[in-house]
Amino acid sequence: MDQVKSQFFTQGDVSISSYLLAHYRDLGMTNDEFLLYVQLKNQLEHAQNINLSTISHSTGWSTNQLNQIIDQLRTKSFINLVSLRDESGKVTTSIDFSPLYVKIIETEGIYSHSTAGQRVESQGEVFVDTASQNDQPTRTDIFNLIEQEFGRPLSSIELQTVKDWFDIDHFRPDFIKAALQEAVMNNALSLRYIETILVAWQKKNYHSLNDIQTERKSRQQYKAANPENIPKVATDVDLYNLDLGNL
Repeated sequence: MDQVKSQFFTQGDVSISSYLLAHYRDLGMTNDEFLLYVQLKNQLEHAQNINLSTISHSTGWSTNQLNQIIDQLRTKSFINLVSLRDESGKVTTSIDFSPLYVKIIETEGIYSHSTAGQRVESQGEVFVDTASQNDQPTRTDIFNLIEQEFGRPLSSIELQTVKDWFDIDHFRPDFIKAALQEAVMNNALSLRYIETILVAWQKKNYHSLNDIQTERKSRQQYKAANPENIPKVATDVDLYNLDLGNL
């Protein structure tokens, strides 16, 4: 009994945010994920490393189950896995909880006075806005325009989607702005709808805003002359027959 008392007073406590304790389910975290978060945080605060065998003994879960829950936390953007090298040169894996804290801050509305571009940078995404040198909207302009039209801050996943438009799809900033305008005019504000428009323009090999404006004028003229007909887009994607309810 004396040994138990000694361990109780000497092993210390683990600090848990009262807000997270009350709202972890609102953030999308399950009970099992939250319990593992507490176990991981306790180890990092006291041992500075992760020992799944110890957690397995405490929780009754197998190491495979623990790895599955860790993967769930990573997939839900609650944690990042970080590779570290200790003094002996051995590489170990640690846990970074900053994505979870970003979610908490966003939920609390602390970001309400910051721009989308600033939030991307706060999550470790660094980019150089050179587009303005070519009379193009900058990335920050695009992030903020989308938030302005959506009337709300973009989520972390949405921020990443827009970032991918630049880095993976290589959509032009002025085309993204024009596609956003199309979405506003069609009362179909969703990133999926905007991306569908951008892909359609890419397939049509448009090179300038004049190409877009020419199509827009042609479409308006057609609608005026044929009010009962719905025009079709000559691509694999039909923008005018999209099921907007699913966007």
